[in-house]
Amino acid sequence: MYGSLGGNIAGILYFFAYQVLGIFFAGLFLKKEKKEFQLLIGSILGTVALHWLPTLTSLFMEFTVASHIAALAIFVVLFGVVMFVKPVKKQVIGEDVKGDGIIVSFKSFGLAIKEAPVFWSMLVVMFLFFCGLLFSHTIPMGENGEIRTGQCTYGDMNMHLGFITSITQQKTFPPDYSILPGTKLAYPFLCDSISSSVYAFGSSLRVAYMLPMMLAMLQVLLGFYCLAKVVLDSKAKAAFAWICFFLNGGFGFVYFIDLLGKDKEKFNGIFTGFYTTPTNLIDNNVRWSNVIADMVLPQRATMFGWAVLFGTLALLYRAIQDKNTRYFVLVAIFGGALPLIHTHSFLALAMVCVVWVTGYIYELAGGNMDEPNKVGGYLVPAGLILLSVLQANQSFKDNIGKTGMMIAGLIVAAAVVVILFYLWKAVSQNKFKEILSTWGVMLVIVLILALPQLLNWTFKQVGEGESLRGLFNWANENNDQYVWFYIKNIGLTAILAVPALVYATKRKFFMAAPALFIWAIAEFMVFQPNEYDNNKLLYIGYALLVILVADYLGDIFVKIKQNKKIGSYVLAAVVLVLCTTSGILTLGREWVSGEEYELYGTSQVKLCEFIEENTDPKAVILTNERHNNAVASLTGRNIVCGSDSFLYYHGLNYSQQRSDQGTMYTTPNLELFKQYNVSYVLIGPDERNSYTVDEAAIQSMSDLVFSDNDVQLYKVRY
Repeated sequence: MYGSLGGNIAGILYFFAYQVLGIFFAGLFLKKEKKEFQLLIGSILGTVALHWLPTLTSLFMEFTVASHIAALAIFVVLFGVVMFVKPVKKQVIGEDVKGDGIIVSFKSFGLAIKEAPVFWSMLVVMFLFFCGLLFSHTIPMGENGEIRTGQCTYGDMNMHLGFITSITQQKTFPPDYSILPGTKLAYPFLCDSISSSVYAFGSSLRVAYMLPMMLAMLQVLLGFYCLAKVVLDSKAKAAFAWICFFLNGGFGFVYFIDLLGKDKEKFNGIFTGFYTTPTNLIDNNVRWSNVIADMVLPQRATMFGWAVLFGTLALLYRAIQDKNTRYFVLVAIFGGALPLIHTHSFLALAMVCVVWVTGYIYELAGGNMDEPNKVGGYLVPAGLILLSVLQANQSFKDNIGKTGMMIAGLIVAAAVVVILFYLWKAVSQNKFKEILSTWGVMLVIVLILALPQLLNWTFKQVGEGESLRGLFNWANENNDQYVWFYIKNIGLTAILAVPALVYATKRKFFMAAPALFIWAIAEFMVFQPNEYDNNKLLYIGYALLVILVADYLGDIFVKIKQNKKIGSYVLAAVVLVLCTTSGILTLGREWVSGEEYELYGTSQVKLCEFIEENTDPKAVILTNERHNNAVASLTGRNIVCGSDSFLYYHGLNYSQQRSDQGTMYTTPNLELFKQYNVSYVLIGPDERNSYTVDEAAIQSMSDLVFSDNDVQLYKVRY
């Protein structure tokens, strides 16, 4: 858990070796692109390689240092082969060369920073702020040896720590759930195995957890900016979209305004309550969480998914612009790697591709993408009216199960028909070869890479759990009117998105139209037991809408500035305040919550130190089902059955294990212990609160091996 200096150095060097090689690769394939874009794609390539190459070698060699060295060797050999097949001219560091250099030019990158100093300053500030949150929330040690955390990481971080430590300690690959032994880990575990790779070299758990997240955050921040910039071709508009996305928040701040100044506690409650922020106010049906505080910081799968996805979307947009087969191949590699990194990001990418390929084929068949968009003028208002009517119809919502699935299926079928129609038109004009060499190549590669993951992990768990099912208006629990629900949750962006879609050119409309496709499907069905997780799809649509709104507002500001310069600045300031106030207040709450909550008590930490040093890594330890289970999180050992918060929302059936776990505490017997291979029994305050523990019976069949205050660990005698 604590690692060593040598282990930290080795883990960090191993991690960055992939980054260096990835950036070298990008220098070979993206020579025409800006240096910051090369750096982004190279970094993503390095991360994807670190996600996947140790995974592949560990399938044959277990999850060991040897398998990791073999994985890195494969990456080096691949780079050497590419260099041999595609010889390149040497580039001197510092030269501003647009040619074939493999080394990122410091001079060119410096010029990129000088071209947009405001954005790069904001990026640095945002990154440092995130690092501050990460340091204060990631298992810092308290004064008495306890481990603490902040508000947003009090829940999911326990699960991710358990995945990281169990993969490293047990070395079995592919891994099982350590919180439900014998069940294949079908959760997209590569978001955690990347930290397990660092941890395997002997680093501390804290370093292993934080280091990949810090780099992933840079990829998310830069990836969204590059996507907005390549779409809008404007640094100012891209920076505006970037601010509104990462400081997102709707009109939730209004609920905390005390116009008469009589209730100061109302506003102070933002910074003292548990999830009482302007983006998490469930009593008032405010559910549109802030991107940083509630999506990327606590949810590692989302963070690493977006770290790949945003850069991939930017690369795909460039591939469409240039009809560049090489870019389509890179997009396919990144997309095919996504299912076990973050399944929702893979699904979102597929939905975006459905719309973007339609636009691509439409233009290829002779359509004019730069003329006004007439479809949006009818589609958007009609869609909002229809959804509002359906939301008001209680009978429709009561019978949404099969109906929702059918509607979602019809939406997908309609999209397929549109694609086939324009494909037929393009083929009739002898454009089939061009489609095959771009989107066709991409589709084949994605299927080859993604299908094994989907068939062996994702589909099996989806089929067994309550994942795919009809549900309307996913998070509108208080039954607010449809349009009002989104206005108060998303805020000004939701209002401006309507005219932005209506008045956009066809090119800009097709860019943002995946948001409509995603929303149309996600409003009628859910893809996981926790319906709230549909937001992991909706945020990708929201990202595209934010970019379109930034373009729309940017044009308005320019027109106003031509007549009233001060007026344009005032309008820009008002828009920024309205779009970011709720998000800023939420981030402020998260900042002050650092180390506020005790995650694992002093005795639990001492217990974990003992377990790490004195027990077999694959030992099964009987505990209760609390979510902040120090044994599962810090030691990587198996427990009989973990928390409902994790197992239920992964669609797993664990009712028998939960029942038998209680029986082993209340009426312990060796036969049941043998059935679950229980080697140790933990009895502490949580177990005593959860069960009527027969401690005398447990003591009669076990040996006390650890005791600290009210925490005892017994080794079962067989």
